[in-house]
Amino acid sequence: MIKKLYILMFLGFITSFSYASDLVISTKNNIYSDKRYELMKQYSKVHYGLDHADLIKPQMIVIHYTALPNLELSMKAFKEDKIPEYRTNLTYYGDVNVGAHFLVDIDGTIYELLPLTMMGRHVIGYNYTAIGIENVSGDGSGLTNRQVEANAALVLYLTRKLPSIKYLLGHHEYMNQTYPHFKLFKELDTEYQ
Repeated sequence: MIKKLYILMFLGFITSFSYASDLVISTKNNIYSDKRYELMKQYSKVHYGLDHADLIKPQMIVIHYTALPNLELSMKAFKEDKIPEYRTNLTYYGDVNVGAHFLVDIDGTIYELLPLTMMGRHVIGYNYTAIGIENVSGDGSGLTNRQVEANAALVLYLTRKLPSIKYLLGHHEYMNQTYPHFKLFKELDTEYQ
């Protein structure tokens, strides 16, 4: 998926400069709330030693897939501020629900879930400096062409808006210690992997 995304980003960069500037991002499914910010602030204190939930100089974009087959179920997974109790592998490490900054539907529609000023809980050890993009996909075996095009345009838009971004990763790459982004890894709870 990531290799295909890199190729499309390059082609998009060369042939479609205006698409990223004309990018339409829907805010109708925004999940931000004061409660979520406070829960993320608590998470940030435990995991990063910070007393806020503000995104710090974003240096990476991490692309994920939801493991859910449609927009409705994907939105439902992110909607609640507090993580559901059935997510026992995550509840021990913080009360804030998982959430990324953007969600890309199968038809390529981009939804802003969280503001770019706030941390989302989407990638252990990097939430403080990572922008998350989720893609609606049941098993991650492949995104639609519209999703890939939307991801490429969104990444181009974000790198123009935030020149501090240096890295683009797929979710399964974030713990690779041989990649240069690993120097940004910060996790105070060594058991949280």
